[in-house]
Order: sequence, then structure tokens, then C-alpha cells
Amino acid sequence: MIDYAQQKWSEIKKVKDFLAFCEDPKINLMDFMETLIDIEKSSFWIAGNIAFDLDIDSAIESKPQIHHNEISTTTRTISEIEHHKKYNFGNGYNRHNPNEEIKKIVSALGFEEGSSSYLNNQPPGAVMSRHVDSVSCYTYEKKDSQKTFHEKEYDKIRRQPKGQKEIYRCMVALDDWHPGQLFCLEPNFWTNWKKGDIMFFDWRNTPHCTANCGVHNRPLLKITGTLSDDTWVTRAKDTGEIKQFQL
Repeated sequence: MIDYAQQKWSEIKKVKDFLAFCEDPKINLMDFMETLIDIEKSSFWIAGNIAFDLDIDSAIESKPQIHHNEISTTTRTISEIEHHKKYNFGNGYNRHNPNEEIKKIVSALGFEEGSSSYLNNQPPGAVMSRHVDSVSCYTYEKKDSQKTFHEKEYDKIRRQPKGQKEIYRCMVALDDWHPGQLFCLEPNFWTNWKKGDIMFFDWRNTPHCTANCGVHNRPLLKITGTLSDDTWVTRAKDTGEIKQFQL
């Protein structure tokens, strides 16, 4: 099956081909994506902190778009669904659409129009399976909002459309870390975060998984997209300098 997947991967020319690749039932997408990583580049870093005073509790108490123990075709491909069924994984977190107040964080950080953002709350007892990101959800969303997006050439090295600005993915902590909350970005762990911390990671090369073994909710705002100015992100990665934001 790996030979089949490699053949299909070599045939990808456009974004729509990549999406078809992801949905091919003969391809184990999770296994294949891991063959593309350079583990030496696996990394995460804190790039900033944003101060805010928002009602996060009400947001996470609302009905989620996807429940943590649900397996949804919105967030899982055909092969991923089979994997999750086999090993008894669910979605891993309650996925909420962020309200307009929370969305202000996205624009405050400089993410451009068309970026994807979700409030991912992992309640006690929930587990997210180990995986490598392909940002396929972001790609699907862009395809729906921009008719020409799926016709763009696909860059298999950067794993995004050719000529597009760098696609970043970050997590914004909407509460302080609590004991028992695990976020593994192999081979390390992100822990002891503070409310407002902004964590970026090399999504192309970093296998990761999460679990909430504690007794508090773990709300994070996941943002995927391009930045109007990414110098603060790259500077933080290179020097450790943290940028402060105020909502």
C-alpha cells in the first residue's frame, strides 16, 4: 500500500489532487504523512502572549460543532476514520466555532483573511491520537471559499499551494495549564503554559498528540493561515524573543 500511496503522491499536480489523495480509501494517510517528515526539524516555540479578558467558560459550555468522542468526516479522512475506530479514538476535543469576540485574537495576531480558527476544548478524560498534520481541513475550507483555490499547483515539499505565503499553525492558550494536561510535540512536551501564550509548531515535521488526565477543561484556540507580517514568529523561533499583544 505504501508503494501505491507513493505512486499517487507522485501524480499530485494541483490542490484538488492532494484532496483526492487524502480521501483515497486505499491510502493510509496517517502512515504516509509520517514518511514525509524530517524529525530533525520537529519543533515548537512560544512566539508571544496576548492579554485578553473574554468569557471563555460560556464559549466552551455551548454545544460543540464536533464532540470529543465523535468521529466526524469533517475532521477525519476515510483511512483516519478506520484508524480511530480500530483503536477507539474519538475527535479528541470538543470543536467550537469561536464567537466574534474570540475571533478578535486571530486578527490581533496578524492572521490574514481566510485563516481558519477553532476553539478546541479538551475536557477531562479526552485523548487525541498521535498524528502528523496535513492542514487538509484548512485546504478544504479554502476550496469552498475560493473557487480557483483547488486549481492551484500543489507544492509537495512545503505541502501547500505553490507561490502562497507560508502557512502557519498556532495554539493560543485560553486558560492556564492545569496538572494532568498533556500536549506532546515529539520528542518534547508543551507544559506549564499561561493564559494567552501563543505556541507555534512545525506542523509539517512534528508528530503530536494530547490528553487531559486532569480535572479542568483545556481550551485552546487553533489558528491556521498566513500572516501579514511573520517576523515576530520567526524572530521568536531564532532568538526566543516574546512579543506582547493586548486585545
